[in-house]
Amino acid sequence: MTDEGRSGEYQRRVLALEHDELLLLWRDLLEGVSPAGWPGGVLLEYLILRAFQLEGAEVTWPYRVYQDGLLLEQIDGVVYFDGVPCLVESKDVTRPVDTHAIVKLKAQILRRPRMTVGAVFNTGEFSSAAFSLVRMLPPPDVLLWRRAEIDWALRERRLLEGMRAKLRYAVETGLADLNLMERGRF
Repeated sequence: MTDEGRSGEYQRRVLALEHDELLLLWRDLLEGVSPAGWPGGVLLEYLILRAFQLEGAEVTWPYRVYQDGLLLEQIDGVVYFDGVPCLVESKDVTRPVDTHAIVKLKAQILRRPRMTVGAVFNTGEFSSAAFSLVRMLPPPDVLLWRRAEIDWALRERRLLEGMRAKLRYAVETGLADLNLMERGRF
């Protein structure tokens, strides 16, 4: 089966799921159980996009960008909310996510209209270097989502509310690393 065929199959499968079923997949993912037919890393991409869609956001499913037959980018998905386009990067890895993921997403954002932001959804940890890069490399257009934040937002159906809070914080402070679980944000 081609990449497009597999992508279409993953999309069909996740579109059949409602919120409670997504939570079961999320729990399996956190326990390191890979449900049948979901390769590592792919489940998180589709789970996050479907959760946003169930909250009313418009989504574009994972795709690839080619120019002159050359692969330029692989995009994990796009979420549109409140007139904001957000490139999604999903990381389901055991080692801390380093600066490479941040630089890659910033480069993808630079190729798009200025109102585009990015978000990294990570089931593990971010390295201290990744946090430093997000803080020091303006503009604050890559929003970081930690495991506990994703867990809370999925359970409470508040992904969009969390995105709005993170984006507002970035606009008001010039910082993109708001942790929703700290300082009584939610």
